[in-house]
Amino acid sequence: MQAFPSRAVSVQWLGSALCGCLLAGNAYADLYKSVAPGGNFALENWNLTVPQDADGGTEGTALTVRPDQLSGPYGYKSRWFRTDALDGAMTFWTPINGATAGGSSSPRAELREMLDPSNLSMTWSGAGESVQDALLKVTQVPPDGIVIVGQVHGYGSAPLIMVYYRYDAARQTGRVVAKLQGLPEQGPPFTTHTLASDVDLGETFSYQMRVSKNLATASANGGQPARMALDPAWNSHTFYFKAGAYLHMHGDSASEGARVKFYRLAASHPNEALAVTSAAALPNARAGQPYLARLQSSGGRGGATWRLVSGHPPAGLRLSRDGVVSGTPRSSAVSATARWFVAQVRDVSGNTQHKKFSILVGG
Repeated sequence: MQAFPSRAVSVQWLGSALCGCLLAGNAYADLYKSVAPGGNFALENWNLTVPQDADGGTEGTALTVRPDQLSGPYGYKSRWFRTDALDGAMTFWTPINGATAGGSSSPRAELREMLDPSNLSMTWSGAGESVQDALLKVTQVPPDGIVIVGQVHGYGSAPLIMVYYRYDAARQTGRVVAKLQGLPEQGPPFTTHTLASDVDLGETFSYQMRVSKNLATASANGGQPARMALDPAWNSHTFYFKAGAYLHMHGDSASEGARVKFYRLAASHPNEALAVTSAAALPNARAGQPYLARLQSSGGRGGATWRLVSGHPPAGLRLSRDGVVSGTPRSSAVSATARWFVAQVRDVSGNTQHKKFSILVGG
C-alpha cells in the first residue's frame, strides 16, 4: 500500500491563537469553529467534489478540489463545504439543482479517499483490511428523502457498500440503510438492510463500513451489521471510501437538497496486524498542571507515526508524531464529561489504524 505523505499533523499547530475558538460544552469532540474543515479533520488523503461548475454555476461539470487545497485550517471552504459556526461540524450542502460529475445525474458534495494524493488509481483490495467510521447528523433532506452519506466505491465499477439516510415525511423520522452490491455492475443482484430505525432529522448517529478478507459489512450506532461475502467477480476490482452528501435525485430548486454534518470521519487500512493498543480512556488531566500520556500500537512494519484525524485533545494539549499527548490543559478545557478525539497510527508501509481517545480535564 502507498504510504501517506510524511508531514506534521495538520490540526495540531493552531495553538494558543485559536484557544478562544474551542467549543465549550460540545457533546461530540473539541472542534474549532473558525477554521476550514481541514483544521479539524485530516483531509490530506481526500479530494472533494462540489455541486458547482468552473464558472460558479450549476450547469456545467462539478468541480473537484484537490487534497492540498483541502488540508489545513486555511484550506478550502465554501457554501457547499464548511465548518459549522455553532458546533464545528464538517458540513456538506448539496442542492438538487447542483452540478454533476462522474456520469451521475445526481449532484453531490462528497469526499473521495485518495491513498496517494497525486494518484486516483492508488486504491485498496477487498482481500485486505479497510474500515471507515463516521459520526454525523442529517439536518435537511431533498424531496425524495434520501441522502447517501458513505460509500465503499469500486474503482471503475459500482459501489460495493452504500450507506444512506432515508426520511419518511409521513412518520417524521428516518432510517439508516445499507445497500450491498452483489456484482461489480450497477443493478441487481443487491440487498438492502435497515441498520438503524427512528433516526430523526438532526439526530446524531454513527456508521461503520468495513471490508475484510473479502467480506463487506456495514453497521450503524454499534448495532448488528449487515454482511455480504464478496462474489469472485469482485476479485479483480479495487476500492476507495467516500463520505458526504450525495443525492439520489436531481431537480430545479436551489433551496431543496441535503445538509449533512460530520463530527467524526476516519478511514484506515490496518493490514500487517497493525493495531492501536492504548486504552480509549487516557489518564485524567487537571487544568494548569503538566500532562503526558503516550499512545501505543503493535504489529505493522515498524516506524509508527501518529496524527489527528478528527477533533483535538482538550485545549492546551497536543499530539506529537511519536504518539505523545502532552502540554498543560487550560481552564477552558475543564468539563464534567471527557473530551474525545480520533488519532491514527501509520507504519512505514502506509498501513493505518485509528482509535477514539478521551481525556477528562478537572479543575
